[in-house]
Amino acid sequence: MSLDLARIRALPAKVARRIRGLPGSIIARTASRRHERLYRTPTASVPSSVTLDGISEFLRRAGIEPGATLHVHSAWEHLNSGHFSAAELVKQLLAIVGEDGTLAMPAFPSHTMQVPGAVFDVKRTPSAGGLLTEVFRRYPDVLRSINLNQSFCAIGPNADFLTRDHHRSETSWDQFSPYYRLREINEAWIVGLGVGHRLKVATSLHCVESALWKENAYYRKLFREQVCYTYKTATGETGQHCYQRRTGQIYTPKLAKYFTPDELIEDCIKGLEVYAIRARTLIDKAIALGREGKTMYVWPVPWLWYFRP
Repeated sequence: MSLDLARIRALPAKVARRIRGLPGSIIARTASRRHERLYRTPTASVPSSVTLDGISEFLRRAGIEPGATLHVHSAWEHLNSGHFSAAELVKQLLAIVGEDGTLAMPAFPSHTMQVPGAVFDVKRTPSAGGLLTEVFRRYPDVLRSINLNQSFCAIGPNADFLTRDHHRSETSWDQFSPYYRLREINEAWIVGLGVGHRLKVATSLHCVESALWKENAYYRKLFREQVCYTYKTATGETGQHCYQRRTGQIYTPKLAKYFTPDELIEDCIKGLEVYAIRARTLIDKAIALGREGKTMYVWPVPWLWYFRP
């Protein structure tokens, strides 16, 4: 039985939010199952049997050389082949980029913590981005951005540039964010290790709505709530930051199809799905497509009239 708007408003706020969010939840589950059915590599396995040499060889074949900036998305459940530890993989990735390169990973806190009034401690708040990201967060000399929603860690010559202004972001992927600033670095790459194909996990794709939400009504619909929290810096200073919380459901193959195999390099190595793409290629092309209404979003429905000149 459907409920009219007046009756929904009369319900407790928490229940009302769940009712309003029901279509999006159904669409999210459907999109996830469709992605798994259509785009999971038949030879993929959990865990994989990948080795450090296999990962290194893929990155070299993709064109990643010493001096590069490498932003890595990972899923330890898939990486945990028994051939290496998370710390050994971090050291191998650092060796690949070399002393002149920069290694970066997401370091966002648990979603249950991302609420108004939370306290984000840049030194102590754990990363919820997987085991590899937490091991990397604790690595000596790693810098971490201040952002309750999408914190980011990096080490190397570009680490300060990437992380220093995230607490100035109005959305979590705007021009002050490390996810957008990757496009400003020559030879910056985004890599997925065990997180699927067709850009299933590629956080910098959210630079699209962050770049366009003030000029386009559709993307503006995705930001409807502000979250304010307290942060504590590595030196113990405290401050306040507010960001716009993103909503909506995505299906990334809608966007991945516009990237050529030379741009979006995908493979499966001993059961591990991997991908690599230049950050500037990903971000600039996705923003240009977003202006045309070619988007990864499936909910709210991106009706064509939102994108007419």
